[in-house]
Amino acid sequence: MKCLQKILYVYRLVAKVFVYGVYGICSTLYIFIFPILFFFSGFSKRRFRFLAREINFLFFKLFVLLMKILGLVSVQVKGNGRLKEIRSHVIVANHPSFLDVLILFSLIPRANCVVKGALAKTPFVDKIVSALFIPNSLPFEEQIKMAKSGMDAGENLIIFPEGTRTTPGEPLHFKKGAARFALLGRRNVLPIFVGGNEKIGLRKHDKFFSFHSTDRYHYDLKILDEILIAPYLQLPIPAATNSLTQGLQKVFEKEIQK
Repeated sequence: MKCLQKILYVYRLVAKVFVYGVYGICSTLYIFIFPILFFFSGFSKRRFRFLAREINFLFFKLFVLLMKILGLVSVQVKGNGRLKEIRSHVIVANHPSFLDVLILFSLIPRANCVVKGALAKTPFVDKIVSALFIPNSLPFEEQIKMAKSGMDAGENLIIFPEGTRTTPGEPLHFKKGAARFALLGRRNVLPIFVGGNEKIGLRKHDKFFSFHSTDRYHYDLKILDEILIAPYLQLPIPAATNSLTQGLQKVFEKEIQK
């Protein structure tokens, strides 16, 4: 049995490197596909954003399917039906692993997110990032403007309030950005808890060439109750931001303790 586990461990590690390579190649192809898409959208940014998000949604669905077929991940979602028709929400999730972003993008239609500003300065990639996502290097007022415009058009904004992947063994520490986007954008919040087994090799500070010792990565996602922002809007923005941030953190801490 131990011999079989070692063989499976090596297989999963090799498969992990393979899918990272596939992801890198496909991401590079975007550089060529999106200008063509922009041309066929009649140089309309609105049509381009719509078509690009549909392609993005399909790509991440196929990518997650590939990982499932290779036996790298399993994904179970409690309340998945609530995501099919979701529009104009701030999606808040905890961030235990690198794959959280990819899995959420495969489940949530019309998804937007805040990305590292460095991507908006990378040649060729900068136009794609600027057209589809929100660079965090922009002034916050500009980020809010872009987020609100997208959500007004039906897009969903994915945010990880921790700002980075969770450090193993450390408690959650939510920043105020997610609450500010929800309050200033006047959009309700849908929390999604990302659970499952330990994501060894995908967590913060983990070695790239490592994997869970005995199993594939299990992702158990739970769609939690929607948080209405109307009660918070009766408070001054600083107080509302603090209260909503603390409330969100307590919701996720409760799920972790279960």
